[in-house]
Amino acid sequence: MSVQKAVKSSHYQAESNMEQDIVRKAWVFKPSGLNFIWGGDSQYWVIPKEDRTPAELKMVSWLEVTGSYDKIEPGKTYRIGFKISLTADATGWDQAPVFMSAKIGKKGKTIWKRIKSLNNNIEKLKAGIGPVNIPDDTDGRFEVFVSPNITINQDTKLQFGLYEVWTGKWKTGLLIYEAFVEEV
Repeated sequence: MSVQKAVKSSHYQAESNMEQDIVRKAWVFKPSGLNFIWGGDSQYWVIPKEDRTPAELKMVSWLEVTGSYDKIEPGKTYRIGFKISLTADATGWDQAPVFMSAKIGKKGKTIWKRIKSLNNNIEKLKAGIGPVNIPDDTDGRFEVFVSPNITINQDTKLQFGLYEVWTGKWKTGLLIYEAFVEEV
């Protein structure tokens, strides 16, 4: 019988930490309920243990924050977003093409959306206006329709994420309070 040794990862793997917001008809993912590339190393991310504290980006050139939701229903549409802000000394966001993506199941077609509101509102976000939802009204909603033809034995997990992996530039100061999946 072999004993496996736990290996410390440089990535943060989500705990199952989501809560239902009945008013918004949404499932809310606190930072510990999301996956953070480089989130296992505190020089890149600080992932809080308390639900009311945001995850703080210290420094990455590869931004990838993902989550998954397995309570989807065929024939319904879901809106996906993140609640974020920036610290006063945040850098690297002015020309960074930030995108969100989503797909149903591992083999599903990935849908991408450019999130320009983060780039367009850097000064407001750094001025401490409080957390905002992205995408915002200027971006339009990011919605995924679940085909009514999905069967029980198919992989129906909604996978979503927030990315900036193209510029290779260092980014700092992003605060992620939550991600959400709302039934529309």
